[in-house]
Amino acid sequence: MPPTMVFPLPGASVDLTQSDELQVRIVNLNRRLSGQYQCEVSADAPLFHTDIASAPLTVVDPPFRAPRVHVSRGSYARGDVIRANCTIDEAYPAPNITWILDDHKIAESIAWSTSELDFKERAVVSQLELTVLETEHYKVGLTYTSSSLARSYYHDNYIYDRDADSEDRELLRYTMAPPSSGQFSLSCVATIFDVYKRRSEAVTIREDAPHPASVTGEDSAGSSLAGSVLLAACLSAAALALPRRVL
Repeated sequence: MPPTMVFPLPGASVDLTQSDELQVRIVNLNRRLSGQYQCEVSADAPLFHTDIASAPLTVVDPPFRAPRVHVSRGSYARGDVIRANCTIDEAYPAPNITWILDDHKIAESIAWSTSELDFKERAVVSQLELTVLETEHYKVGLTYTSSSLARSYYHDNYIYDRDADSEDRELLRYTMAPPSSGQFSLSCVATIFDVYKRRSEAVTIREDAPHPASVTGEDSAGSSLAGSVLLAACLSAAALALPRRVL
């Protein structure tokens, strides 16, 4: 007696209304209470047989804001290199980052695992370098050099290589063919296990291509250059047909 006893633990509270001999509901957990949780069952006298089972529990402290994507330029010419950063506020544990190009996953950066006693929140930044080819090319896709990148997504036509000798090991490189639409969107998604998932706003990058004059001779105002030339020719012909005065 009493049939239920609760022992105080800083950072956690037991909800007795939702707890019984089969489950315990714990509320107001903080991330420092992540770890191995055990359940111990003991028989009565005289043998006092005991059985213990355990399972890991991670208390997630998610970022306050959605991920943010910053690009080095909002337009591109074929052959350009575009640099992008996906920034995520401090969280525990550090989120994984998935890059999305036109609603297609292109790569996922797996966050580093930390010590069991390290409960510090950490901000995460993933760097992406996009190269837009000048023409359609047979080799497009990923060239990733970050040692923390553990998973990649690719199309059947993509060929990707790992450059293990690259000095810039924290930079993810991606080579793409110029899109037929002349633009593409870029975004990133932050995930922590299956309890947190949030996507950044998509950034649209458009091709900065020159606009050649129409082959029909129309200027930007819609008037016909050919018509102007014809009018000038008619005026010249009329001037030649005027009678000459004899002095």
